[in-house]
Amino acid sequence: MSELTIDFFGNQFAQSCALVVVLLTLRVALVYLVKRNRAILTEAQRHWITSVKNSSWLIIFFGLLAIWWPELSEFAISIAAVTLALVIAIKELILCFSGAMLRAGTGAFTIGDWIEIGTHQGEVIDYNMLSTTLQELDKTPNSYSFTGRTIVIPNSLFLSESIRNLNFFKRYVFHRFSITIEPHLNVAAMPQWIINEIDILSTDFIEIARRYNTFIEHRTGVDIAGPEPRVMISTNEYAKSVITVIIFCPTDKAVELEHHITQGVLERVYQTSWKSS
Repeated sequence: MSELTIDFFGNQFAQSCALVVVLLTLRVALVYLVKRNRAILTEAQRHWITSVKNSSWLIIFFGLLAIWWPELSEFAISIAAVTLALVIAIKELILCFSGAMLRAGTGAFTIGDWIEIGTHQGEVIDYNMLSTTLQELDKTPNSYSFTGRTIVIPNSLFLSESIRNLNFFKRYVFHRFSITIEPHLNVAAMPQWIINEIDILSTDFIEIARRYNTFIEHRTGVDIAGPEPRVMISTNEYAKSVITVIIFCPTDKAVELEHHITQGVLERVYQTSWKSS
């Protein structure tokens, strides 16, 4: 029995199989413990699951390398030739690994962050050595809702495209929108009404907005615009009046505030015009 055991563990193929089976079994058990039969995972749970998966693959890789190293060292020249051929054959995989190393080295993002890479924008829900999975965000201007689709991006894209971390805008955002008015209508009184209306609508979050705005400045080291609303009047190429509004507000309330202000402006402008006529 002991000789059989010695032969088994002395066999590199058997050692490799045992290593892979044990680690994959351990990974499945750990992922199950983290999930705990929950249908919807928190960001912390997704982060732990991703860490467990990535760590298990790294341990398997280095474990197999340690097991087979004596054999590999005896055929160094042959391995060099094979490696060169493999580099040519699996160039994309190598680029994906390089992109993963770039992401890990720079700390560009983590689980739960909102990012934009190339034409893709979404919340990071998973990543590994080969790819990154996003919950897609709607690309419609001034829209901050999810489309329900997931995007799997190869990590090689990180080497050719810039990564924009939008995580600060996950809670609060500088929401900018415009209202176009016919040129014959008087809009001179609208900026003050808009500011007064925003002050009323923002009473329940303005203090938190100020603190979050200060937090972003301290975190980034950049002097950004304050949380106070800004209203500007201009004209477009058709000589129509354009009222531009910028609000620093909770991301989930941005569209609602835009609709409320736009409706109020249009009602007052056209009511004033109708009364004067």
